[in-house]
Amino acid sequence: MTYAAGQLWTYRTPAGFEHSRIVIGAVATCGDGQHIICFSVTDAPRTGPSGQIDTVTIPFIPMSEDAFQATVRELAGQADPPDSFSQGLMVWSEDARGLSIFTVPFEGFIDRMIALQMAAIVGRPAA
Repeated sequence: MTYAAGQLWTYRTPAGFEHSRIVIGAVATCGDGQHIICFSVTDAPRTGPSGQIDTVTIPFIPMSEDAFQATVRELAGQADPPDSFSQGLMVWSEDARGLSIFTVPFEGFIDRMIALQMAAIVGRPAA
């Protein structure tokens, strides 16, 4: 599959959040030819401080192509990323530490993806 800016995708969402979508904002290519898919997530579930679940737009997530392929399910059309995507892309691309990316799939909750990524880094299963 060829991924491109403007593509709108479904993904494996938690029950009740099937309307959430991924919007590709940019596809970067590293010096080794690896593609990094940079995207936003609309209407993603979020657990609030008192345990309530609401929705939020996640403006920017950079992800390896393999992890992105494991994340998305079906191409659902075309869309523009939210305005906040551009700021996230700029901050990420100018990061002096280098271009950090997620190498684990996204399944709806950003905190869960971060836990999975940290577990992958240290070589342990996520709790």
